[in-house]
Amino acid sequence: MAAVDLAGVNALAVTHHEALRTVLADRTGTFVRGGAQQNWRAVREGEVDPNSALVRLVGGSIGSLLTANGAEHTRLRKPMQTHFTRRRVEALRPRVERLADELLADMDGAGSVDVKDRFAWPLTVGVLVGLLGVDDEDAPVLGDIARRVFELSDPGVYAEANSFLRELVAKRRADPGEDLVSALAAADDASEEADRLGDTQIAANLVLLVIAGFETTMGTLANGVRALLTHPDQLERVTEGDVEWATAVEEILRRYTSVSLLPAVFSTADTEVAGVAVPEGEMLLLAYGAAALDPGAWQEPDTFDVGRDARGHLAFGHGPHLCLGAPLARLELTVALPRLFERFPDLALDSGREAAEAAAPVESWMMYHPQQVWVHPKGAPAAAR
Repeated sequence: MAAVDLAGVNALAVTHHEALRTVLADRTGTFVRGGAQQNWRAVREGEVDPNSALVRLVGGSIGSLLTANGAEHTRLRKPMQTHFTRRRVEALRPRVERLADELLADMDGAGSVDVKDRFAWPLTVGVLVGLLGVDDEDAPVLGDIARRVFELSDPGVYAEANSFLRELVAKRRADPGEDLVSALAAADDASEEADRLGDTQIAANLVLLVIAGFETTMGTLANGVRALLTHPDQLERVTEGDVEWATAVEEILRRYTSVSLLPAVFSTADTEVAGVAVPEGEMLLLAYGAAALDPGAWQEPDTFDVGRDARGHLAFGHGPHLCLGAPLARLELTVALPRLFERFPDLALDSGREAAEAAAPVESWMMYHPQQVWVHPKGAPAAAR
């Protein structure tokens, strides 16, 4: 556990693997999500502005399964669990492969490109567009929503996101397709009255999917490219076939997860975490990045080892709130990375562009990925070798 100061707001971060796993797995109601106005003592007692962007973030989207607990969480999650299946995700494989190939073809012949901007970003947005049945011209809205949420600079983004997605649900009720939104709307129409979610709650859950399904995967893909290029010995192990790409992806998720820190759970009673007393009403931050470097959980945790058995990492969370999008993220990573390095076997970081400002992490206390990843698709120029 570690004390954290978030611009004057005090909180505790759960930094060790087993402690974080325990908090995430809680089903007793000791740690709950959402309801910051009621569950966070600092808000109740006027220490934190209830209208701040931080409170809006930890309070979450009304009706979202992210901030629901217990039976209500189960009720909200069930439709998503039923229709966002591995089978539906696997059906997206041809789209992921086609998008990846098209984006890589556009990079062919380029002298220097930002692989994050030219590959990671459009790939993840393009996959979400196909999954949700969003019109292509509206695709940029999805990425913009996720970016603004994680920047913590625009509390109004939640209302905008919910409005956009409620309109999408209404469109798919009237004109259904083969996408996830159409499936959720049709299932809701066929449900008993007591089990119906309605457009507002469906949209709230879709907001969560957009946020979790874009920024996180895009960032992990960017991290993975840079990690492999800065560890050529590890890259060789996968490109030569000594290690399966699926295994390497799990190590990328463990060591270079794009999710550094997420808010939050609140303690509903005086309790203890990892030997530290936690009073009622405390906000606990979920420190995934720190847990990935816990020597109590991993041997030489700072070492990037693509052959490591990284099963059990917490990049997708754990317990009742285990990320629904984990299969989709794994699909995108295991398609995108091998295709990138097969298409450009001499891929190299652009040492000129990989300056401190380009490689520096994005300005976010929640996310960890570089602002840019500049590469030479055909290898480093002779002068740089």
